Amino acid sequence: MSLLKRIACLLILALGLPGAAMAAFNQGASTVLITGANHGLGLELARQYAALGWNVIATTRHPSGDPSSKELEAIRAARPNLVIEQLDVTDTPMIKALAAKYKDQPIDVLLNNAAAVEPTFTADMAEVMKPYDKIDFDAARHDFDVNTLGPMRVVQAFAPNVIASKGKRMATITSMAGSFGAPMAGAMGMNYGASKAALNKYMTLLTVALKPSGVLVGLFQPVFVATKDDTQAMKGASPIGPEVTKLIRQIDALSPATDGKIVNFSTGRIDPY
Repeated sequence: MSLLKRIACLLILALGLPGAAMAAFNQGASTVLITGANHGLGLELARQYAALGWNVIATTRHPSGDPSSKELEAIRAARPNLVIEQLDVTDTPMIKALAAKYKDQPIDVLLNNAAAVEPTFTADMAEVMKPYDKIDFDAARHDFDVNTLGPMRVVQAFAPNVIASKGKRMATITSMAGSFGAPMAGAMGMNYGASKAALNKYMTLLTVALKPSGVLVGLFQPVFVATKDDTQAMKGASPIGPEVTKLIRQIDALSPATDGKIVNFSTGRIDPY
């Protein structure tokens, strides 16, 4: 993105010019903000929350009209309670500008879903299988920037909106790749796993920091969900629709007993860190 286009984008976000269509929001409905909403879990979360009548702020790092947002734009066309906003979780000025635009909008669920992943499961596995002596440290830095620091940037910017809401929930999608207690086999997924383990630590500390405000912080992970085209027919891959329905229920069921814990939304059990 050119410097001039970037400045224009930030000005539009900060000034709240047409494009957000917040007038379509139902002031009596709950509101959710979802990062990485143009594909996979994020797209299905946007679809289901919108169908439930929630106000949905669906964000994607891609600019308006990008082919990757075609399905999300189709949902927006059918659901006026859903708006699409450009948000790159590695871009602090962009995040702050969007937060300024929505400063008066309570957000009941802040849903950190965006992650640094490959477009196909096959490509994901090629990255996961790289041995320690082949680690690309630039790629590792990117994984941490998106998967670990990205959610914290979003939390910093939108915490006042969550605190001002009735729902008071922050939900973050993590991964079994980041687990110490139940790790993936072998030495798989070093970059991705380390970034998710660091994310888990941030979120458990955030639980303590936000407790006085009454905000519940949930970590959620699945077993294996068919989020990509090349996983649709794979044995053991659960259909995305029913799994996201489970996830939404688990977010709604967040309580002091699960605050800061990792809830496996596929099984309903608490997973180890």
